[in-house]
Amino acid sequence: MSENNHSITVNETAATAPAAIVKNSKPAKSRVGLWLAIIILLTLAGACTMLLWQQHKVLINAQTALAAERDESETQRKVLAAKLENDFANQEQQFQSDLTELAQRQESTAVRVQALSNISRDDWKLTEVSYLLRMANQRILLEHETANALALAESANSVLSELDSADLFSARKKLTEEIQALKMVTKVDREGIYLQLLALTQQIDNLPLIEPLIAEDEEALDSSDEAIVTTVWGKITNFGKHTLHKLGRYVRVRDQGRRVDAILPPEDQMYLKQNLRLMLEQAQTGLLREEQLVYQASLDKAQNWIRDYYPLNEQAEIVLNDLDQLKKNIVQQALPDFSGSAALMKDYIAQKDKLAIARHGVH
Repeated sequence: MSENNHSITVNETAATAPAAIVKNSKPAKSRVGLWLAIIILLTLAGACTMLLWQQHKVLINAQTALAAERDESETQRKVLAAKLENDFANQEQQFQSDLTELAQRQESTAVRVQALSNISRDDWKLTEVSYLLRMANQRILLEHETANALALAESANSVLSELDSADLFSARKKLTEEIQALKMVTKVDREGIYLQLLALTQQIDNLPLIEPLIAEDEEALDSSDEAIVTTVWGKITNFGKHTLHKLGRYVRVRDQGRRVDAILPPEDQMYLKQNLRLMLEQAQTGLLREEQLVYQASLDKAQNWIRDYYPLNEQAEIVLNDLDQLKKNIVQQALPDFSGSAALMKDYIAQKDKLAIARHGVH
């Protein structure tokens, strides 16, 4: 019995042992899962905390940038407001200054008109003298014309003599000196020189150029052949002439008394005549513009072309002599003007107007 009981007890013990192990393994697994859950929760919490911190940092940075922009905008607004206020103040000050100046001008003009309304006959004569001198200066400086300028200046001097004012002595003295200086200037007959150049230009086509001698020799030879040669000596003479004529095609001797350039073909002769006309027209332009160098150079070039390409016959000599005479003309002149007397008259009239205005209370 005891042995049986002992075996039963051992079997029961052996049977209950695995159950105890099973019961003890379940709490161990549950604790590992709990720790895993805690770790996951902590990780999630840390990630959320980090994300929230980054968003908070971004928000703080955005707020800082917004505050800086707001401060900068406020600063710019204040600067712009100050500038606008300053500009407005300056414009208002300028406007007030312009109004004051305009009022002063209006008052001065009114008093001046009142003062000038009492212009006497002498004042009109003074104005006439000033106008005549300006016109005389215009004739000299712009048109280089002395006759009309001298007539205008003498008319102004005549008006000054009618005024009989001692204050005008210096102006009249200066005007008399300028009139005398203008009278002493040698007059240049520009119209006559221009017409002479024009006549020479029209005669260019009538000047014969240096021509080849072949045509002349052929004509002479043909004329000599017209006579009937019957003698032996005549036949020998004609044979000699023909032989010399053939040789003359290659060797030519002609005394021009100077160096002769190559004979020009007909098309180049046309260009030469055209260029010669242009040189004479250029001399006319230099004459009218009072350009002495252009005038002289154009005539020199025309003479050189005539000497080089035209035979020195009577017609060419006449043209060359005419060009020599034209080259002696002085086309550029320094004419005295009436600026001195005109300035004195202007100063006198201005001083007279100031005295008249001062008497009427204009400051």
